[in-house]
Amino acid sequence: MSEINRRDDYERLLDLDVLSAWTLDRQRVHHADAAAYEEILALFQSALRSEVVEGDGRLSAPMRARKVEKHLRAAIKAARRQEAAMERFRLAAAAHKATVQALPGQRAAKATKKAGTRRALAAGVSKSLHKSTAAFSGTDATPADEPARPAARGINDLFNNQQRRGA
Repeated sequence: MSEINRRDDYERLLDLDVLSAWTLDRQRVHHADAAAYEEILALFQSALRSEVVEGDGRLSAPMRARKVEKHLRAAIKAARRQEAAMERFRLAAAAHKATVQALPGQRAAKATKKAGTRRALAAGVSKSLHKSTAAFSGTDATPADEPARPAARGINDLFNNQQRRGA
């Protein structure tokens, strides 16, 4: 006995070319179904709307016919929806495959950027620590041509500094 829906049959769909061919075939089938339903709808419309019973009003036959036609219209709408769904499925599968193939490169670029950021941060911290160490040890704390400033500053010191600068 052979199984109709074997797993091997569906695993072939993981290949994008096979999937594209399969979805295009499904789209053709759904399109053909919708076209067949439309033909049947036209047949039913002409037959049912022309059934006039004695005592009917002007719109009685078309209103009775609509009760049957609505089911065919729903089938047409469903077939069109399925046709569009197969196209969206094919596009989603292609986008997924492209995303999966691009992931290693994106992750490598992210890791490189992260490592560069860490190196820059480490260099900045190292430079800051070097300056702090120099300030606390007293070496290279102030340039040689500028005198050391007093620790406490008052309003007079600010005024004197502005006069020295020429402000």
